[in-house]
Amino acid sequence: MFLQYPNFLGAVEDLDALVPAARESGALVIAQCDPLALGLLRPPGDFGGPSFGFFAAQQAHVRRMPGRIAGETADVDGRRGFVLTLQTREQHIRREKATHNICTAQALNALAGMLYLSWLGRAGLVELGELMLQRTAYARDALAAIEGVEPLHSQPVVREFAVALDADVDAVIERCAADGVNPGFPLGREYPEHGNGLLVALTEQRSKADIDRLASTLQAAVREAVPA
Repeated sequence: MFLQYPNFLGAVEDLDALVPAARESGALVIAQCDPLALGLLRPPGDFGGPSFGFFAAQQAHVRRMPGRIAGETADVDGRRGFVLTLQTREQHIRREKATHNICTAQALNALAGMLYLSWLGRAGLVELGELMLQRTAYARDALAAIEGVEPLHSQPVVREFAVALDADVDAVIERCAADGVNPGFPLGREYPEHGNGLLVALTEQRSKADIDRLASTLQAAVREAVPA
């Protein structure tokens, strides 16, 4: 069972309710996590194994992971070092056992991400999560106060949330874009049952003034758009 944490609609799922039930049925549980949100949320490792995309697994599954696995060791002089402990993806092992045989170059993205997380540190990651949580809550309340806009769900959120519009979503997005504002992602593209839904995402770079501008622009766009 594959879980997104938080999910596509920005909601924080109750893993305590989902994971045990899945395991009782014999299912393998995999969690896709927002690493920044994990500064606040309960880590998926509490449920049996975490996942920069990080990709991690329990010992029983490491040989099914595509890629190289590095381990920490010490050299002959006792200095800290790292070595490759598994190379499950490479063509030079038995081809029928290989998990991947196409090489890609994503190391720069991983390096940039690790530098950012190292710069933040454990305390900084929590502070960043709290900042996003506060600004997302402010944005959610500001948009919900607009006539014709309602929260799509009431579950906890960290930096994304979904709303339902009482207007044509594509027309609203087009109207906002004309004012230089991207209001969000039209949920109907992925979820036909939420044809009037809009997924709004924030980062730590969005200020209160940015959120207020989003709210005022969205309010005008909903008022002018054709009713859904």
